[in-house]
Amino acid sequence: MKLDVVRGGGMSSNSFILSDENEGKLFIVDLGLTGKLTRFALKKSLKKIVDEKYEDYELEVFLTHSHLDHIWGDNNLKDFQKITFSASELAANHINARDEITLLSKYRAKISFTVDKIYADEDVIKFADSELKVIYSPGHTDGSAVLYETNSKSLFAGDVVFAGGACGRVDFPTGDRWEMIATLDKLSRLDINHLYSGHGPDVHQNVKENILNAKNMMEYW
Repeated sequence: MKLDVVRGGGMSSNSFILSDENEGKLFIVDLGLTGKLTRFALKKSLKKIVDEKYEDYELEVFLTHSHLDHIWGDNNLKDFQKITFSASELAANHINARDEITLLSKYRAKISFTVDKIYADEDVIKFADSELKVIYSPGHTDGSAVLYETNSKSLFAGDVVFAGGACGRVDFPTGDRWEMIATLDKLSRLDINHLYSGHGPDVHQNVKENILNAKNMMEYW
């Protein structure tokens, strides 16, 4: 799995870029905030990968959920001609409606895309040598979904769980504490070597313990 990590600063989410240069394909997990607020970090990373040959690459963007700090960065992709946006069904509904769940109106933010590919729970996305299992993971939002890469045992967790035994907030619209606890319990049963969260650092040791600590925090919150 060829992976480039674009660190989000401040409120912006991290973005994760998987590359298949032989086939001319890229797969991005989350977009972060608009490039104007991130010094176009995602755009610069993509430029290095494709060597400015944007027309040669197909791009899929998977959005772990509908909050603006994960979806607002579509202006980083203007040089690409072939882009597919994907998400869970509920996340897609929120994004396409630009509803209050996205928080876009709160910040007077606008996006220029619609989600046109929907993945069901337990669908498998095959990309290069990777197999990414879609796992619906409500709690932070009703449409949250994570990706579990089975070969490297990597979890792209969105805002479900973070380093340090923390988890995403459940006080936003459609957030639910008990659903978050159930999600964390489900994820703790996976064999995970690498945790890539929507914010903060990655975790490469004791991932299960990290997830269980987040679950315990929610149970006693």
